[in-house]
Amino acid sequence: MQSRDVAEPFRSNEKFWHSVTASLFALVTLLAAALATGFAGRWGAAAFAVPVLLLAAAARAAKASTADTRPTFATKQEWRDAERQAVAAALARGGRRPQ
Repeated sequence: MQSRDVAEPFRSNEKFWHSVTASLFALVTLLAAALATGFAGRWGAAAFAVPVLLLAAAARAAKASTADTRPTFATKQEWRDAERQAVAAALARGGRRPQ
């Protein structure tokens, strides 16, 4: 297995991918909101609503993904280690889901 591969059960979990993608979009929109605030002042601060909403969506998807994937591991520590590796592999792929 390559380090960029996302292992099961995360690979096939739609909620896991939704969470990773929403988190990445939140990061990008956070940077855009910072730029908008720099250019537009107080009115640009309204742009921070977008990353906040994306982070809320990512958290909701992550919680649902956890509920789906956690029972497939014997211990919480095993799940946590596997989930960290899956997130790292997903980020290395730029959040793109494998075919």
